[in-house]
Amino acid sequence: MMAIRERVSLYNRYLKPRVGTVQPFRTYYLIMEGTNTEPSYFRLLERELLRRRVRNSIAIVYLERTARDRGSNTPRQLYGFLQAFRKEKNDPGGVYFMVFDRDSYKNHPDPKQSYLDFLKIIKGSGIRILVTSPCFEIWLLLHRKNAYGELVLPNERNLFRNKRISPAHTYISRLVVSAFGFNPKAGIPEGFLKNLDHAMEESKNLTSDPAEMAEKLGENISDFIREICSDLRY
Repeated sequence: MMAIRERVSLYNRYLKPRVGTVQPFRTYYLIMEGTNTEPSYFRLLERELLRRRVRNSIAIVYLERTARDRGSNTPRQLYGFLQAFRKEKNDPGGVYFMVFDRDSYKNHPDPKQSYLDFLKIIKGSGIRILVTSPCFEIWLLLHRKNAYGELVLPNERNLFRNKRISPAHTYISRLVVSAFGFNPKAGIPEGFLKNLDHAMEESKNLTSDPAEMAEKLGENISDFIREICSDLRY
């Protein structure tokens, strides 16, 4: 079995033990397809929620693949890793997530069907998914005010196809560079999450249903953020 390292976040909002707590901490375990853009974003997300003084009883644990398995990042491989980890961890109250792109299937003979087949495989497994269509950069684009009307809608077809347009960029990563001035593959700058409110509002224009993402642009990162912000267990 792959050795998975755990990296616990600082998402504990309480500096002292809480007397009379009704429910214990809930732990969210996340394994991600990407090794740079997504981890960078989630680290900044934690800091931003701390800055906003969001209070809850959540601990986030990032599951990092070892160097030996770093290249094993297909959704099916991530699912296998997470299943094995869940069995070994034996945390009945844990919530297990895998983060991946619908674009992961774009080189398959039938990308749409391969993606939908995977959704069927994991259905009922208890493992939850955070999906972006075509990829995580669609969620980054939403951090600009009026992003849907000005960036997404005029480019909807090209964004969904997300073809590679240069050795360094796909269509959407180039659009992120044009909109924000940074390459998401190289990291996300400090302060980017100050635009989180824009993203949460703009996300209402896209589907958050993973099945619908087979044919539409979408993301459910916003649903995850709403969930961790509303888990007000005292």
